[in-house]
Amino acid sequence: MTLRHLTVFITVVDHASSITRAAEVLHVAQPSVSQTIVELEQYYKIKLFDRLNRRLYLTPEGKKLLGYARHLVGSFNELDLLMKTVSEVLPLRIGASFTAGTILLPGILKEYQPHAASVSVFNTHIIEKMILESSLDIAVVEGRIGSPDILQFPVIRDELVFAASPAYCIPENPVFILRESGSGTRELSDAMIAESFAEADLPEKWVVANTQTIIALVKAGLGMTVISYYLIQQEIKKGQLRLYIPPRQIARNMRQRIFHLVYHKDKFIDSRMDAFVKCCETLR
Repeated sequence: MTLRHLTVFITVVDHASSITRAAEVLHVAQPSVSQTIVELEQYYKIKLFDRLNRRLYLTPEGKKLLGYARHLVGSFNELDLLMKTVSEVLPLRIGASFTAGTILLPGILKEYQPHAASVSVFNTHIIEKMILESSLDIAVVEGRIGSPDILQFPVIRDELVFAASPAYCIPENPVFILRESGSGTRELSDAMIAESFAEADLPEKWVVANTQTIIALVKAGLGMTVISYYLIQQEIKKGQLRLYIPPRQIARNMRQRIFHLVYHKDKFIDSRMDAFVKCCETLR
């Protein structure tokens, strides 16, 4: 079993489990791709794909191998690129969830200079997936990371609050303008709304993926939101937004969350990552 076997396997999976499309991408004959998959299955004595009606479907065993294969091939490609460009400075691939990116990342990157970096900002669920697939080296997130393969280190504590425009007359069942599912903020928002408005009808919810757009819509009086206090401090000082105390008190531990620094447990901590970690530690 070689890295070529794993590369071919990943390519098949990433192209709709199609031997034909994988062969085109790899510029090899279809029988070569098929034989490579067969060799992997024989080596591990498992079935990687179910073959039904001329189509391939990834088996549970195949899914298990896929996670390790991505990590191994990603690490090798990183090593290969590093050694081929040893005289150059590789940018650290940094990820951030939306709220963490707005609150934490500017200050961290200011301290991280003059090191080179590339930054990707998505919701926590996507950031977790990118770390597992070795598309990112390190990230800061506010949401919950579920994978046991990702290490998490606390950076700072944050608190979510209910906020609305002073002009918005909050009805018994207000309109909520919230982040999309998969974001760390949305997970806590739903819990806070359920706790605070338990005896009311289920509030109407607008879903918006951009935090600044949510703030603009709430300022316009189109509804209220649950948001990090850090993000609306200026709006509150200017009187553009106000905090709302819900009809039912919420436990402090439900309102609070911790921003975490995260990376894969098998990730090699080189000088670039070590410098980034130290920048995060200064925020604690």
